[in-house]
Amino acid sequence: MKSLFSQRNAPLWCLFALCLLFWSRVLFTSQVLLPGAMLRGFAPFGGDETAPWTILQWDALAQYFPWRHFAAQTLSRGEIPLWNPFGFCGTPFVANAQSAVFYPLNLPFWIFDTAYAFGISAFLHSILASFSTYFLARRWNLSRAAAVLAGAIYAFCGYMSAWSLLPTLFATAAWLPLCVLLFEKASDDAKPGISSFALAMGLGCALLAGHAQIFFYILLALLLRQPYLVRPWRGLAILGGALALALLLGAIQVLPTLELARIGHRVAGAPTPGDWEFWRARALHIGELRALIFPAEPTHLGTLNENFGYLGFGAVLLGILGLFTARKAENGESSTGFRFPAWLGSRFRNYALALAIFGLLYALATPVSQFVFFNFPGVSQMGGTGRALLLWSLGIALLAGFGLDFARARFSSRLLAPLALILVVAELGFNSFLAIPTAPRASIYPPTALTTFLAKNSAPDARVLMLTPQREWLQSEAFRAPRTHPSGVLPPNGALVYRIYDVNGYDSLSLRQYRAWVGSEEAGGASPALNGNMVLLNSLSPALLDSLAVRYVVAQQGQTLPQVPGRWVLSADGCEVWERKISGDLRVGGQNFAPGWRDGKYQPQSFRLGAFISLCALGFVAAALVTKTGRGAKIPQIIC
Repeated sequence: MKSLFSQRNAPLWCLFALCLLFWSRVLFTSQVLLPGAMLRGFAPFGGDETAPWTILQWDALAQYFPWRHFAAQTLSRGEIPLWNPFGFCGTPFVANAQSAVFYPLNLPFWIFDTAYAFGISAFLHSILASFSTYFLARRWNLSRAAAVLAGAIYAFCGYMSAWSLLPTLFATAAWLPLCVLLFEKASDDAKPGISSFALAMGLGCALLAGHAQIFFYILLALLLRQPYLVRPWRGLAILGGALALALLLGAIQVLPTLELARIGHRVAGAPTPGDWEFWRARALHIGELRALIFPAEPTHLGTLNENFGYLGFGAVLLGILGLFTARKAENGESSTGFRFPAWLGSRFRNYALALAIFGLLYALATPVSQFVFFNFPGVSQMGGTGRALLLWSLGIALLAGFGLDFARARFSSRLLAPLALILVVAELGFNSFLAIPTAPRASIYPPTALTTFLAKNSAPDARVLMLTPQREWLQSEAFRAPRTHPSGVLPPNGALVYRIYDVNGYDSLSLRQYRAWVGSEEAGGASPALNGNMVLLNSLSPALLDSLAVRYVVAQQGQTLPQVPGRWVLSADGCEVWERKISGDLRVGGQNFAPGWRDGKYQPQSFRLGAFISLCALGFVAAALVTKTGRGAKIPQIIC
């Protein structure tokens, strides 16, 4: 216990305290880490057209809160949420990787109130990001003060702050520095067995965290590290083996996701020049580079979009200073006991620089990202290039550590390190305070007369159609311009929170044939033109509604309808509800288009096979670690 509070561990306690302070609003008050004010724009919660709206963060309410809430409810009953019966007339749930049901660090969502768990999860992943960056910097022989600075910059940078409300992306990004650290350790160790298994488990956790694009960027960062290793080819072989084992460990998630991807709506052919132009138009532009150092608007530091990579003046200045040092300690042993060649000191710094430059060039949609776009399968179906600013953020954080040590070597003042830390953290913290929205817990999907009525009366054979006009949803993508709040009855996945059986939905992997069926009566399909992940049915075709077993139609008061959909039954919360009679025998739902239904239950073979493979892989890892430690192999140590 005394060693836990020793001076040697003081840097870690410092980072822990900073993380606790950073997230104190959502850990110790009634506020939760969700943009609750955005709900005011929807009819049951006020229908306020001037409600705040940030396209980057609204998924916290439209997708992640409903999904985490549904998963927690299902798991509490002792069931695995393989199927979501409430959206899209039923759709696979676990098969979408962003459900992240099997991700170990999602435990807070399953045991605490879902809304409060967002803050707990953010705190835990900030600890992971800051600690692993600290240990990576210490491995590179940076001083403890410089390592603390690097850890704080990465954990609290604008990129991590902006994405903190979207737990799959934020959680996956938190594993980047630890994966780099374990990759180096496995490559350098004389006996890399345990370190290689640790790398596989780290990659497995990043995979299960649920964001394929960020996991891909982690792999790019490791490949970029390979030429700078002492044993580069050995490192490449270890990385290949660790990745294979990580895929086996994550098979319980990977196999169902691959099956859903095959029948999902994102199936596409080879990327075209038109696809690339769509990407490039939304990438980071040269004129926006100033926002990486200064806020895009001086009076509004919380400027958020897909290309948000704010680091602040202090961090970038120290990063530039870091280019002028090659560390003095490379002639001896590193803090981990491995003896590095004298010339390797510059390689640590050069890798950090390469990581930052690569991330920046990728975000700018240069030929670097264009090559990846056309030559790596699946990349063209991912999000914008600006998300690669993750690599820029970690690279600058590490360079800033070098810069602080460079400055301390020339100015012998004990105040320099604490002042630099205070100024940088204050700069990032102030931005994050404005950029990260919070809300009272009571404002997150409160029960209303409308939702209570629909939850009580809807059923699998009495579904609900909430008429949300496609033409008013996401009128412009607004990556760089103010936008109005879209109108609607509920967010597309809001019905899931109240357990309302809905025909609409919002999912990055939904059933392609269901979407085709629902869109058969829509001139432009069932999705808004600028967001193909949504299904917003606007047609009142009786035959189509009968096939979907639609009993209730809900529209906003004053909304013009082409015909009266049925018998009026309720007026509440700014909405009107009509009840209709369902005719005919044809019934269509998600179960008609998803393989795996047996005896009235959804039991996909891909999940059962994946679970078996993951359990076998986990048993193999456990047996191997027990065997190696029993033979006297040392657990990898990282010196503070």
